Amino acid sequence: MDKSKKKILTAFILMAVIAAAIIVLYYFISKPDDKETQGVTEPGSEIEKLIQKDLDTKYPETPSEVVKLYWRFNKCMYNTSMSDENFEQLLEQLRKLYDKEFLEREDNSWENMLKNFKKDRDEYMSSKKTIAMYTVEPSSSAEHAKVDDESYVTILCTTMIKEKAKRTNLVERFMCRCDENDNWKILGWEQVNSKDA
Repeated sequence: MDKSKKKILTAFILMAVIAAAIIVLYYFISKPDDKETQGVTEPGSEIEKLIQKDLDTKYPETPSEVVKLYWRFNKCMYNTSMSDENFEQLLEQLRKLYDKEFLEREDNSWENMLKNFKKDRDEYMSSKKTIAMYTVEPSSSAEHAKVDDESYVTILCTTMIKEKAKRTNLVERFMCRCDENDNWKILGWEQVNSKDA
């Protein structure tokens, strides 16, 4: 190989090495630091909308809207990958939909609820299970009752859970109670039935 070809080959290799170094350097400079992005959500995402929802001044007006919002939180928390900080922020918001009596139970303490939600979320993720859709009975057709001057509503909700090719329709009965601020809060729920679709 003559000297001019060696020089061209050396120059080509040197340029390729420099180009590769520039690409690697650009990757490390432009890659966001995980610690910096922890808790940062994409603007306009469902996560951000739910975290920023002002439930102190703009609380849902009907029991049906409360249960729908409950499922919006659950759908986001179980179906979406997010930071632990975002997950905790969503759970804090979700807890605002619960009745005080429900939250006062030991198994519904912040620590227990967070642990159980994370465990359920991990189980959903590992089995590729998702909350596909939900339908909530209108408040007008729900069962209303008054006990000791307190107003209660029993409302039905059907949720479709997808697990690979399998579809399961879960039917649950939610009990809501009106609090001192005339806000409907979730007191509890029970499964009525479920069937594979």
